[in-house]
Amino acid sequence: MFSRAALPLISAAVLAGCASAPRVETRLSAAVPVAVTAYRLFEVEAPTAADRAASDAVRQALAARGWREVDDKTAWRVETAYAVRPQKTGVFTDVDARGGEWTEAPHLPQWWSRNRQIHSLSVILTGPGDEAGAYRASAVAVLGRRQADDAANLLAEAAVAQLEAAN
Repeated sequence: MFSRAALPLISAAVLAGCASAPRVETRLSAAVPVAVTAYRLFEVEAPTAADRAASDAVRQALAARGWREVDDKTAWRVETAYAVRPQKTGVFTDVDARGGEWTEAPHLPQWWSRNRQIHSLSVILTGPGDEAGAYRASAVAVLGRRQADDAANLLAEAAVAQLEAAN
């Protein structure tokens, strides 16, 4: 049995674990060319509030790193894909799925994290005209309800940082 003196210590440890920053996993498909700093943002046809929040967060993260949004059809295109799923569903992008790889594999959560969900954001950068291929930066985190409000900003910062780190 625990002594009364140990209860405050145990409580502090539990609260510290709850307050810790979430772990964000990131991936980048390939190094983005250094010269890319101008883009135009494409949004889905009928964006949800979550889609708009993710697009705005990516826009802010890119602006903070010196990228500028332009209305030029020859600029690089940036698209975002934001999803929230139960942990037992898992996360993958189309490219990962074709390769048989999960971005975040499904798993049965522990009892203390059953109310958490997987939040994922992919930032897809496609070259103008005849530029080769698309570059994908993704960020994934398992977040609780209290952390979900800032999920788009957290994931956008992590994904856009991957684009910058590759330069």
